[in-house]
Amino acid sequence: MQYDLAVRAVDKLTAVYGTQYTIGSSTNVLYVNTGPSDDWAMGGAGIPYAYTLELRDTGKYGFELPADQIIPNNLETWEAIKVVAEDVMAMYQVYQVKAKDRVSFDVLVKLYNERSDVYDFWTEPRNIDFTTDVMVLPAFKKTFVDVLNTFNMEYHIKIDDVQHEIELSRRDIAPPLAPKKALQRSPGTPRYSLDWTSYSDLPAIYEFVNEIAATYPNLVTVTSTGQSYLGNDMPILKISTGGSGKNAIFAEGGIHAREWISPAFVTWLIRELVENYAAHPQYVDNIDWYIMPVLNPDGYTYTFSPTGDRLWRKNRAPNSGVCVGTDLNRLASGCSDDWAKSGSMSPLEDQDKLLDEALSVVKVQALQMKRCLDKRKLMDALKHASTMLGELRTSLLSPKSYYELYMAICDELQHLEMYLLDEFQNGRKVADLYELVQYAGNIIPRLYLLVTVGVVYIKTNEQSRRDILRDLVEMCRGVQHPLRGLFLRNYLLQCTRNLLPDLAENDPLATESYGNVRDAVDFIQLNFSEMNKLWVRMAYQGHSRDKERRERERQELRLLVGTNLVRLAQLDSVDVELYKKVVLPGILEQVVSCRDALAQEYLMECIIQVFPDEVHLDTLHTYLKACAELHTDVKVHVILVALVERLAAYGQRQQALGQPPIPPHIPLFDIFSDQIGNIAQARPEMPSENLVSLQVSLISLAFRCYPEKINLVDKVLESTLVALDKIAVEKVDFDSALGKELNRLLRMPISHYNSLVTLLQLPHFGQVLQRLDFNGRKSVALHLVNNALDNETYITTQEHVDAVLNMLAPLICDQPDQVLTGQDAEDFAEEQNLMARMIHLLAAEETDLDQQYRMLTSARKQFGAGGARRIPFTLPPLIYEAFKLARKYFDVRQEDELWEKKCEKIFTFCHQCIAALVKAELAELPLRLFLQGALAASQIIFGTHETLAYEFISQAFTLYEEEISDSKAQFAALTLMAASLEKLDCFSEENSAPVRSKCALLASALLRKPDQCRALILVSNLFWSSTTKELEGKPMRDGKKVLECLRKAGKVATECLDPGVQAQLIVELINVYVHFFHQGNQHITVTHINELISKVRQDLLPQLENSDEKELIERHLGASCEMLRHRRDNPSTTSDAPSYQGIILD
Repeated sequence: MQYDLAVRAVDKLTAVYGTQYTIGSSTNVLYVNTGPSDDWAMGGAGIPYAYTLELRDTGKYGFELPADQIIPNNLETWEAIKVVAEDVMAMYQVYQVKAKDRVSFDVLVKLYNERSDVYDFWTEPRNIDFTTDVMVLPAFKKTFVDVLNTFNMEYHIKIDDVQHEIELSRRDIAPPLAPKKALQRSPGTPRYSLDWTSYSDLPAIYEFVNEIAATYPNLVTVTSTGQSYLGNDMPILKISTGGSGKNAIFAEGGIHAREWISPAFVTWLIRELVENYAAHPQYVDNIDWYIMPVLNPDGYTYTFSPTGDRLWRKNRAPNSGVCVGTDLNRLASGCSDDWAKSGSMSPLEDQDKLLDEALSVVKVQALQMKRCLDKRKLMDALKHASTMLGELRTSLLSPKSYYELYMAICDELQHLEMYLLDEFQNGRKVADLYELVQYAGNIIPRLYLLVTVGVVYIKTNEQSRRDILRDLVEMCRGVQHPLRGLFLRNYLLQCTRNLLPDLAENDPLATESYGNVRDAVDFIQLNFSEMNKLWVRMAYQGHSRDKERRERERQELRLLVGTNLVRLAQLDSVDVELYKKVVLPGILEQVVSCRDALAQEYLMECIIQVFPDEVHLDTLHTYLKACAELHTDVKVHVILVALVERLAAYGQRQQALGQPPIPPHIPLFDIFSDQIGNIAQARPEMPSENLVSLQVSLISLAFRCYPEKINLVDKVLESTLVALDKIAVEKVDFDSALGKELNRLLRMPISHYNSLVTLLQLPHFGQVLQRLDFNGRKSVALHLVNNALDNETYITTQEHVDAVLNMLAPLICDQPDQVLTGQDAEDFAEEQNLMARMIHLLAAEETDLDQQYRMLTSARKQFGAGGARRIPFTLPPLIYEAFKLARKYFDVRQEDELWEKKCEKIFTFCHQCIAALVKAELAELPLRLFLQGALAASQIIFGTHETLAYEFISQAFTLYEEEISDSKAQFAALTLMAASLEKLDCFSEENSAPVRSKCALLASALLRKPDQCRALILVSNLFWSSTTKELEGKPMRDGKKVLECLRKAGKVATECLDPGVQAQLIVELINVYVHFFHQGNQHITVTHINELISKVRQDLLPQLENSDEKELIERHLGASCEMLRHRRDNPSTTSDAPSYQGIILD
């Protein structure tokens, strides 16, 4: 339809002017001029017809058409425009259609589902014999009627002119339009700014736009579409008589700045439509015109400037490529206006539909091709193959969909290749066909067929291999569309993968016509270079807002480019020398020169992954030097990390084989260290976290390839400090990217060596650690502690203790940069518990007890600065370690004459630590530690151990009286004190008696009666089981004092008002009486026991109501009575055993 319309336009021009004009598809004839805008208009924007009118003379004048040719050119173009306008005004018609059978109904439904862009169904086809109304585009009337007739459907025209009906209906709801004469120009109106006898600059054109809008306000509306890059306004005119439902024509001029004739015609067209409205009103009444006089105002102004360039074509906006400005035709795929969709790519939801349509064509044409091959009709088969390959000319598919189409076509081409190979092996001439397919009408099918035939040619004629390969790779330059070109060259690469001349240069079989490995390398490198250029070009086609989509599509296509490097790596004849001198320099030259971050980063990683480790070792300098020359947006650290990982893994494999990890003549670490420094210096804008990431990779290399050289690790840490100093970084936020990388760097030696002592051999470790903020230092410190605990790393010297605790300072005491609020209590307690466990790793050699003492005192200084929140966690383990040390001194007393003084110092040290806890306003914890100190001192017999023990126990009593006020805490403390006194055996009676009496007094002073009772019971044991120095370890057995305590306890129990509590206490007291009676306390008799039993049974239990409490008391009393009954009925035969006769139990 579009072609027929163009023919009619040309015929009219020929009839008027007698000149024969040329027409053709803009893609074939004018692609160089129009770029992708034709594809965008028909495909992306959904415009049914797009016409390119080439306003230039292809003979004498070119684009510099002289001014006297403006009006003749405009008149000729106007005649062609009128033909287009008349076609656009063709009447829409509504057909009433009825399907008579299932087949015709299915056709109607298919049109309804798949061609709604052409056929507007006013009613949905529901079943056979149902009448459906369909409005049809004028251009598709004949096609529609042919379909109806073919499938024997009933139809008639229901509405002959839809637009006419719309205008009739409008009269009923809107006032009539202004009379046509109101649109005429009055005789007195002055002439316009333009007279079309010379070319006008931008201000004159804009003045004309304003003049005609002011002269014909009922007809012309001017709005701004925005501003250009240099701030020039970009007006668009709408020429319309009003109303809705009309077709529209959009026209623009000046897209190429140097083609002055274009704005000249567009402004003349505006005047013709408006001023000569009366001569052809149908063009404005039935069509809305949208006209932009100058689409490229910046470039147009630049061509008029004395300092400009008359030949300038593009706009003046900065370009991410090499030159300033962009050809606006090349941006058509990114434009967006109210009258069109945006983008040259169909929406994602349409991709499946487009792909299915293309695959359907492929399936049909492939079937026809195979049939022709079966009938040995090669030329017909090639025509079907060409048609099938024509589907690859599409610009509508995404890379993913295009790949599916490509693979389907490649599979079908295999059949053609097999047929041709069979034919030519049987004597058919390949050369004739190779020449013949070059005359295919379109370049995409032509080149695919050339590659296919060329491959067959090589397989059947080995001696022509070199020339054919060179010919094919050169001819593929004919396709410069990025997507289509990439897949074409990938097809070439796949087809020739087993045909490349992989022979050494000195191989006798490597003839001039066959070629050698250098020819194979040249072939792949040329193909790689061209594919990379196409791939990079994708980044600069389209609007900037589509950049993310384009980058995503480029990511999907990167494997096509990388396959070239894989092919190079698969060439067996490429040795180290050839790789070093030819292969790598050629690749790096293309990679560096393309100046595209995505391409450079991907291809540099490809080089690492596809080529052998041995060649990397020999070309490190070259490769790393190229890294320093990459685009600033390239993440060089990612590339280097990948290279280090590759070589480190190689080193480990070599070690496993019993060989040196890295050849001795290659200073791998030094090379990387120097080149990383050079890269950092060459890229001052590199993010700081990336600099540290490079050091992380370097330290990994040192671990894996030079495990015995710890100095290399420290060298990396030193380099990190230097790098931080250069960028003036004093403190690093732990949550920042740099903080995370620095934290990773510091954790690596911790996890690798699993030894805090080894870390102390890295002088710069602590310095790097200090660059982190408090949270960062604390995180590393926690990792250090956990590592030491997991690996049981013991610290054996005072110097090591000081160094380790300095690294752990954020866990030991408050820091100047620490935020003191907001820390979770559970997290804090967990951290301090870890530090408490860490103290037990402070262990000197068994024979060096003095070193152990120095370690503890040194640790005490640092932990003591932790404040009241921390020392309850950290000082107690220090105290217990000191108690253990005192015992060790006692055990080796025969070997050390000064052991007693040293023990005194240790207990003094412990006393000071406990006193620090008391100053921190703690009570129960230091009381327990004082008691433990007293017990420890009593067990180590030396000159002053009784004095020290008494001091510890007296401090416990003082703490009890002064600091503990809670009744429950008092009872618990008194229980511990009584139990401790019972175990002390170092006191003389002079020291022991006051302490025992004090305990009894404190027990009687407790607030709650039940507590008093139970405490007195506990204290009674002091007078029976404890001992003194005079007794030489024998128990005291003061029965009288025991009975006094028990009587006091009984009296306190009877003072309880609650009979249940009183009963429970007396039952407990019964058991204590029985205990001492059984132990032989002669002051306690059967009478005492009977009295208590009687009191419970006769006085107390009757007062209690039935309850769980009463049941519990009865059960407790019953158990006690049962035990007494057993002892009464089964008397002991021992002479000194007490007699239970007389016990009244019933």
